[in-house]
Amino acid sequence: MSDVLIATWLGRVAYVDGWRLQEAVATRVRSGGPDRLLLLEHDPVYTIGRRGSVANLTAPPAELRAHGASAYRVDRGGDITYHGPGQLVAYPVVALGDAPDLVGYVRAIEAALIDALEGYDVAARRIDRKTGVWVDLPGGVLAKIAAIGVRVSRGVSSHGLALNVSTDLSAFARMIPCGFAHEVASLERLGVHATVGEVGERVARAFARRFGRDLAWERDIAAPREAEVPVDAPVRAAADLLGEALAS
Repeated sequence: MSDVLIATWLGRVAYVDGWRLQEAVATRVRSGGPDRLLLLEHDPVYTIGRRGSVANLTAPPAELRAHGASAYRVDRGGDITYHGPGQLVAYPVVALGDAPDLVGYVRAIEAALIDALEGYDVAARRIDRKTGVWVDLPGGVLAKIAAIGVRVSRGVSSHGLALNVSTDLSAFARMIPCGFAHEVASLERLGVHATVGEVGERVARAFARRFGRDLAWERDIAAPREAEVPVDAPVRAAADLLGEALAS
């Protein structure tokens, strides 16, 4: 495990492009390259993890497409979630060793998010058996502000977390988020106004502290090369479920 974590702010990235980049960076990490933290926003997209069901998309494909969304089955853990503008997505691509403690890794991500939110005077917490980070809305209603879904393959992590900053929360009403009904929060809904990039910096610092790393920043990262994406990588077969549904 490296002592240095290199963070890069990528701006707005199409979902499949971000997924391919993760695969390429994971290949570099396995070859001795530095651990990375990719920080970005995605175009509107619903992703369905290994335990997820397309039945948890409750709006018809035409409606989802009208809102500019796509949908993909992906290889992370968890059920269904939404990514879109105004949401910080962070993908730690880090070496966790041959026998990683996956539960401990997820708990550390939750703790890092709670640390970062504390800087905004937001009292966030984790809930037993409900992965992610939770807050109380005015009136005491429990709501999820950050979702987590990860994958570890050959000792290296991919996928990660999504923290709602100024996300259009109406997008969550078109699905059953994480496979069970619950309220969804954002920093904006809690009265905190911040840019996604600024929140990304706080999350990167909190992540590095929780994992005992020295944080460094690089403005750019090399684009994926074809040889860096494994031939069996699920991203190679990525297909927009909404496009398939509308074409049938």
